[in-house]
Amino acid sequence: MNKEIIENHIKIIRCISTFRNNIPDPPPREYLPNGEPKTYRLNQRYYNHKYDWERWTLRPAGVFHTYVYGEFAKDHKPLLAWLLQYPIPLAFIPYFLFAFGLSFAFHHISYLGIKPKRFTVEWVEANKERERAENTNPITRYLDRRRKERGPHWILEDFLPSHPCYLHMSKYHHDTELLRKMEEEAAEKEAESEEQEEEEEDITESEDDDN
Repeated sequence: MNKEIIENHIKIIRCISTFRNNIPDPPPREYLPNGEPKTYRLNQRYYNHKYDWERWTLRPAGVFHTYVYGEFAKDHKPLLAWLLQYPIPLAFIPYFLFAFGLSFAFHHISYLGIKPKRFTVEWVEANKERERAENTNPITRYLDRRRKERGPHWILEDFLPSHPCYLHMSKYHHDTELLRKMEEEAAEKEAESEEQEEEEEDITESEDDDN
């Protein structure tokens, strides 16, 4: 008696649109009057591979009715069938990583093999110094100084990526033109200082000779 009541309650529940709450058994196999299994013509693509899983779900139809929906491995391509044989939350992880990697590569493909001057080591250092110099808020500067006085204070700006080319712009990508210009300026200053020293030495020697 109790079993019949439970079965009737289950039938009543299945008449209400409860998506994914009640997963029934696959529908029974249909047979022709002569005993042969009944077949239906497929109007969709059918892939022939080794995966043969099937997934049945109860889906809503209107408000008070439901229908059984079957998803078969043969309906999908081999790679997708291999991926969908696992639970959806687990199969979403490699799909998300692949989609994210593909979009990231497509977005940054124009930067590959190019060393822009904006994202060189000198540019990053100058940009950080400029941003810190433009911080005219005395309260934050005071708090930063007090934090540094109290102990180690990690500034996220020193560790987070500061430009979109950080994957292929390492600490060795310098601005060669800027470095060459700085070296030339340093060499000119050294030459000027040497000339001044020579002139001073000549002046001192001439003064000694006069004396």
